[in-house]
Amino acid sequence: MHQKLENKFGRFGAFIADNPLKVIIFTLLLLLYPLSQVPKITMDTSTEGFMHPEDPMLVNYNAFKDQFGRDERIMIAVKSEHIFTLDFLKKLKKLHDELENNLPYLDEVTSLVNVRNTRGEKDQLIVDDLLEHFPKDAADVAKIKDIVMDSEFYKNLLISEDGSITTLVIETQAYTGGKEQNVDEMFDAFDESQTPAEKEESKTPLSDAQNAEVVHKVQEIIKKYEAADFKIYYAGSPSVMDALKTMMKKDMQKFTRITILIVLVFLFVIFRRLSATFYPLIVIILALLTTVGSMAAFGVAFKLPTQIVPSLLLAVSVGATVHVLSIFFDAFNEMKDKKEALVFTMGHSGLAISMTGITTAIGIASFAGSEVAPISDMGIFASLGVIVSLFLTLTLLPALLMITRLKPRAKAQRGWLDSLMKKLAYIPTHHPKSIAAVSLLLVFISLVLAGQLKLSHYPLEWFPKDDMNYVSTKLMDKEMKGTLTAEIVIDTKEENGWQDPQRLQKLDQLAHKLEGYDNGKTFIGKIFSLATVVKESNRALHENRQAFYAIPDDKALVSQELLLFENSGSDDLEDLVDSQFSKVRVTHKLPWKDSIDSLDMIDYIKAQYAQAFPDATVTVTGMIPLLVHTFTQSIRSSVKSYIIAFVLIAIMMMLIMNDIRLGLIAMIPNLTPIIVGLSLMYIYHIPLDMFTMLIGSIAIGLAVDDTIHFLHNFRRYYHQSGDASLAVENTFFTTGKAMVITTIVLSLGFYSYMFGTMASVQNFGFLTGSVILLALLADLFLAPALMILIAKKGWIK
Repeated sequence: MHQKLENKFGRFGAFIADNPLKVIIFTLLLLLYPLSQVPKITMDTSTEGFMHPEDPMLVNYNAFKDQFGRDERIMIAVKSEHIFTLDFLKKLKKLHDELENNLPYLDEVTSLVNVRNTRGEKDQLIVDDLLEHFPKDAADVAKIKDIVMDSEFYKNLLISEDGSITTLVIETQAYTGGKEQNVDEMFDAFDESQTPAEKEESKTPLSDAQNAEVVHKVQEIIKKYEAADFKIYYAGSPSVMDALKTMMKKDMQKFTRITILIVLVFLFVIFRRLSATFYPLIVIILALLTTVGSMAAFGVAFKLPTQIVPSLLLAVSVGATVHVLSIFFDAFNEMKDKKEALVFTMGHSGLAISMTGITTAIGIASFAGSEVAPISDMGIFASLGVIVSLFLTLTLLPALLMITRLKPRAKAQRGWLDSLMKKLAYIPTHHPKSIAAVSLLLVFISLVLAGQLKLSHYPLEWFPKDDMNYVSTKLMDKEMKGTLTAEIVIDTKEENGWQDPQRLQKLDQLAHKLEGYDNGKTFIGKIFSLATVVKESNRALHENRQAFYAIPDDKALVSQELLLFENSGSDDLEDLVDSQFSKVRVTHKLPWKDSIDSLDMIDYIKAQYAQAFPDATVTVTGMIPLLVHTFTQSIRSSVKSYIIAFVLIAIMMMLIMNDIRLGLIAMIPNLTPIIVGLSLMYIYHIPLDMFTMLIGSIAIGLAVDDTIHFLHNFRRYYHQSGDASLAVENTFFTTGKAMVITTIVLSLGFYSYMFGTMASVQNFGFLTGSVILLALLADLFLAPALMILIAKKGWIK
């Protein structure tokens, strides 16, 4: 069967040799449409982008945004020892006004300038801006200071406990449209006859580009106000995620180009031919652009995890093209005829290259079922890219070689590599048991170390420690008790359910209890809700006496106070409760910690609210719960995907080897580099996060490719000679050389990533380069040692 397929590949090579221009034109026409879609690709670094549209967590989050607005905020902190002076407040107001007047997609800016000041005057409830009547002298400022420092609401929201930091909180629109609405369209929003789907279509979430526009405008404005006594910091998930996207995109693009340059240099050094240098690059670029164009055609955005796709395609494409070039030029130097050399190359390696490409694509496609949207996208489109790369390697690359004027060269020009391969072949053929024993011990030790790996999802720690987003977030988490939020929505399912004083008292009591939560890893910094408004109003209507900063027992009084608050002109209730007073929002201010460290806290919060309000529906949402949910989903989905990948690859190995036992044995060199790679993560204190988990997909691609090439050629030479040692040596002289060249080129390319700005990119480069080397070692030593041992048992048919 194998021989028939190899003969067909040989005939296919002859067809390409006779019709190279037709093959090139046909190939490019097939790729024309996806290539034309490349300019339409978009980037999405939002946390929501990690979830599928039907994910219940995302559905709840969108419902929350529909009701209460966006919970992601940009926080500006101003540090000064002179906050409560007339000059400082004037400057703060000027900054506030400039932000308010110039920021696009703005919902609201909140600071000491306009934060609500709830007070009573005679029998009236007054709710106005704190600095609505701007202070005129030091005495006025002193009164403002007393109000601010005495306020429970302002503390750790707009003023630090020691009064040295004040903040401006910027909230952007949750949704934005591309055009202004006319009156009829505005009333359509209240049309109950519209279906949810029709309403959904009319909403356009704030895009990545629009979010970046806001962040960059904020940075532009605050630069003008920076001074020694007006030290400005900025943080918040919109700013951090924009910086993360920018830095990672810059690093990945920069080092992908460096890797390609290294590939070009080494291909030229190895082959000494421009055709062997640039033709693989054409295959890589076309495969990558076709993949990106296909994503754009299907409306799939490029997300942080899918930035690994170019590296994956680079690794797979270089491996396949180098195998073709290595076999082709060896044959061409010997046969002196391009057509004969191509026929030999396609017959010799066409089947193996096809099997490696298909097996790698199947393995990567197992990620398509992931519950994390970008990992699912990677599974779909990276596997497509692998197939495209395979197609181009077996069609376009040979056709280009056929139309290129080539001269055969003396084989001695690469004699050093033949000598190296002969020496390397000696080791596994003469010490197979030792290699198997050492490998087994290494795998055992690696499994023990891998079991101690730390799970993590902490994007903030990917930044350099002097980056402003990192510095600002750490400062505000410490001094202002948090930069992110967890939101709880409690739905009583009854009208005016949250005018019940007992419910409000229970909510207030729970808030006091939870504000003391600190598990040593994370904490709850501040909680505010409708209960905060009711307490402020009750105190104001009792001559501003602090003793009445509490929830009244009388339901009628609660209703009256809420009505007075609504009529005061403040719109703050819209952010806290729905119009029917059946559904309330409770905001928990939290520090940006590792998602793993936040998991127990989120579970604790949810359990406390569910216990306190058993008759209501409690929904947990907001940035911290989304981050926790995304990572837990990615862990579960990745484990499942890797298991599926290995099962499918094992099945393919059995088919390729035409033997169940040999197929399972062939999986050992595939698994070993990944297991040892995990031990390196433990040794170098690299956490197992969403980014490092995906490195296994590249490891699968390269380990499987090399293993299949080795085993396929080993079986051929073993059947020809009946001598396992000679078969290993002959395999090393053909496939082995291509494996070594590929590994040297790719490992150096990926190690260059270690000079990146971000820790995640550095880790990616180190681990990928190391796993590539480990995969080569497994296929040069472990795979042949296993073949020698099983050949002695007579298992190879």
